Amino acid sequence: MKKKKSLENYILLPVSKAFINSKDNPEVADFFNKLNVPDKRPALINLSVRNKPQTPTDEILVEVLDSIQAKGAKLIKISREELPNFRFSYPGLRIIPEKFYRPAICSKERIVVQTKYSRSSFQVTFSITDLKGEGIPGVTVVVFTDFPAGHGSTGITDNKGIVHLKVNKDKADSIYIYPDHSFWGYFKKNVKMTAEINIKLQPIALNYKDGLRYFYNTSALPPIKSKVKIGIIDTGVGPHKDLRISGGKNLVRGEDELDFYDNGEGHGTHVAGIIGASGSINGVAAGVEIMSYKVFPKGEGASNFDIMKAINQAIADECDLINMSLGETLDDEAITSYINEAYNAGMLCFAANGNDNRSPVSFPAAYSLSIAISAMGRKGTFPENSIQSGTILPPYGTDKNNFIADFSNIGPETDLTAPGVGIISTYPDDKYAVMDGTSMACPAAAGIAARIFAANPDVLKLPRNQTRSDEMVKILSMNIKLFGFGANFEGKGMLYYNDELHSKI
Repeated sequence: MKKKKSLENYILLPVSKAFINSKDNPEVADFFNKLNVPDKRPALINLSVRNKPQTPTDEILVEVLDSIQAKGAKLIKISREELPNFRFSYPGLRIIPEKFYRPAICSKERIVVQTKYSRSSFQVTFSITDLKGEGIPGVTVVVFTDFPAGHGSTGITDNKGIVHLKVNKDKADSIYIYPDHSFWGYFKKNVKMTAEINIKLQPIALNYKDGLRYFYNTSALPPIKSKVKIGIIDTGVGPHKDLRISGGKNLVRGEDELDFYDNGEGHGTHVAGIIGASGSINGVAAGVEIMSYKVFPKGEGASNFDIMKAINQAIADECDLINMSLGETLDDEAITSYINEAYNAGMLCFAANGNDNRSPVSFPAAYSLSIAISAMGRKGTFPENSIQSGTILPPYGTDKNNFIADFSNIGPETDLTAPGVGIISTYPDDKYAVMDGTSMACPAAAGIAARIFAANPDVLKLPRNQTRSDEMVKILSMNIKLFGFGANFEGKGMLYYNDELHSKI
């Protein structure tokens, strides 16, 4: 019986750059042209095996799935068995596996996935309500009876705010309550399990001084007047009444390119609000031009190829900054190539450190041409017993109320820190949500960077090349304050605007 071939996706790139120059290597340039798919439809191509006596069956079947310009990267599908033949028959290429990235948010999924169901002895009914006693549907409830072992139970409230969970002990190590929007979450340790447990959630007050607004008085910051453009590579953005989106593109393969709005998960909309919201709440850089580059299909990870396409589109749209609140554990030379292209086009890429509980900095933040952002918080900027109360962990800053979040990844690659604990921002359908993560710290830093550049318009007038990026970094270096956490935790410190942080450190 003939063995079934294992088909996998790979990215093809020239040896040294994101695009091939015909003058440098005309043969490779012709090959990239041959693999181009201008109509975005997959194409089957038979390639000849080279460097050995050929027979009629000596062909390599390659399916070209997508292309970034005629002489740019290709996404192909090929059998693992034919990959060595392909590599030796067509040298002068980098062949990189397709991989997938996740949003850099400290989310309920991170907690839920730790939960291992164990044999239960009795049932507990949770009633999750607002302060008036009205049930809140769609709230995730997680109970750990043995947190280190991951033993516990989880469920989602019904339309009356009720969920029934089975547990194996009469005492919980910890309880986590995660509403999607409109309310603060809830966290408590050492809870006695009874037949019924009622928990009231505190609604989000839009004038609340959260971690972002403690360090940056966003309501008092004037709208940016100089033209500064930020590309947000995420789940899509909006629509939301507090957000103005200048344009964008959906780069998810097979989806409508014009549908660059949020896929419903809310992450990209929350990120955008931290940067540029203006209305019921303000971001740190109201007035900035926001470009939405959607790379996440709903409920799935983002392909590194789609992220590459998004960076390429941001270059074409002449963005000044790129925000990537996403990450993966391993290095990725495919995305590295396009970050290089962005830097050489006079753009800076801000990337989130990741939320793996003080693990090494994730990629692409770990790449040297990215600006890597850790997440910090401040005691007193979130309600007691909120989810955020469980993120406090040393080291503390010079001001002992400041801390690096327990979830934030750290390491020598860290360049800056920013508020990322208990951040209020926009959410789809004109709602508001509280989120935590280096995902939130990253746009806080990118937004303040935009404000700094708007106050230094001469740098934005420079030709779009590496010198422009170098000068942008130099200007940022003159607007940073240390918080006393240490370089592994905060890098050079936190960006400030108009010396606003002097009284906060």
